[in-house]
Amino acid sequence: MFIQRNPREVAEDFYASTFIAVSAYSHDGKIQYSGGDHYLHGDYDILNNLLEKMTHPKDATYTSLTLTNAEGFHYTAYYINKTVPKDGFIIMGPYSQEDLERVNSLNICYSNNLYLAPLNQTLDLCPKNGCAGCYSLNIRRAMNYIQAHYKDNITLDVIVSHLNLNKSYFCTLFKKETGVTFTSYVNLIRIEKSKRQLLKDNRSVLDIALSVGFSNQNYYTITFKKHTNMTPMEFRKKAYI
Repeated sequence: MFIQRNPREVAEDFYASTFIAVSAYSHDGKIQYSGGDHYLHGDYDILNNLLEKMTHPKDATYTSLTLTNAEGFHYTAYYINKTVPKDGFIIMGPYSQEDLERVNSLNICYSNNLYLAPLNQTLDLCPKNGCAGCYSLNIRRAMNYIQAHYKDNITLDVIVSHLNLNKSYFCTLFKKETGVTFTSYVNLIRIEKSKRQLLKDNRSVLDIALSVGFSNQNYYTITFKKHTNMTPMEFRKKAYI
């Protein structure tokens, strides 16, 4: 089962994970979310051009568009669901090649974990070639289950029971295809989900840790720093510098 997400959720997750400016729009161009500064380089014409093309497409064959300014900074617009443009679209940028390398260095394939499938076609964010073919059916099913239940107590026994697979076989397959263990992957997803909440409100770190499935603040903080080189509070402060 594929979990459909709206543009706002996708944009919030992406900005929380990358700090690359991003906005979410309904199909008719009404803004639903904005994170970061699109106008850092004064590229109003580029952004207006992308908005016009996404809200009034003359060529129905494209699902994403990228424009570049004179300094080499890129702006990309893409439909959340390439088969249903009315689900809305995302505009992200400015971003540079260095930004892409930084995002690539993270341990998450955004195309699968955050369901930004059209993104890798333009930005090559996926560590493998073509996210649709990155993972086997059972691993994709496991990823979908984790996305839907990350707040719950997801154990290895729970996931293999859901998939009706042998535990040893699943662990070997998961590590082979994703490069991380099942537990590490669950923690990665929870950390990514918590980033959006750290930026979104002023709840305590403990409340946020519990809301994304961690059992205590200490383990959450240690895990967060392991994957980001920052504590949750340092991450929150960085967003407002």
